Amino acid sequence: MRKILFILLPTFLLVGCKSREEKVAELIKQEMFKTLYDFESYEPVETKIDSAFTSIYTDSVIKSYAYIARSFLDDVQEGLDKVKDAQRTAEIWRDSYSSYGRGKYEEAYNEMREHLDEVKSKMSIVNGYTDSIRNASVGFKPEFCGWRVKHRFRCKTKGGNFDLGDYIYIVDKRVTKIIYKEDPDDEYTKKVNGLIEEAVSSKNEQEETDSVSGATSNI
Repeated sequence: MRKILFILLPTFLLVGCKSREEKVAELIKQEMFKTLYDFESYEPVETKIDSAFTSIYTDSVIKSYAYIARSFLDDVQEGLDKVKDAQRTAEIWRDSYSSYGRGKYEEAYNEMREHLDEVKSKMSIVNGYTDSIRNASVGFKPEFCGWRVKHRFRCKTKGGNFDLGDYIYIVDKRVTKIIYKEDPDDEYTKKVNGLIEEAVSSKNEQEETDSVSGATSNI
């Protein structure tokens, strides 16, 4: 029995002492298994690990506000396109003297007003969530939260061609789970991050304006 314990103990120690890099690689591999179209073709290319800190761009509350605001902003843009289409139609029939022409003008004009009201309503929702982003970012202080992993890999697409991908992961301090994942090349992610940046920038600009106004009032 003693001989068996003597043999098993070093083996157990070797298995239980994985490096941080090995643990990260295993977590990413598990994630890839769940998300890649062709996991068998997955090939890690490069992995860089650095300290990760909380950020307004990864905070779950701020991010959720930004995704909702971005969704409504897309609706606003779609509504504006409908307003322009109705406006163009109204312009065509505006000078018509026939009852048919006047009817088409009124129809287009009413449609334009309807879409415009919808745009204003949804824009007010966007502004509300933008204000929430500003408020949530007030006094935000980055804190160490784990490890930031920049991972480059190669895999096959649905078309069967190999493609390079770059993902950013944030792993918890103990390297037991992925707490954030982002594709920095994703266009929608860029739009969401841009919305957060714009909201925070407008907050800073307002603070500067208030500061100048206060200083001027004291002169």
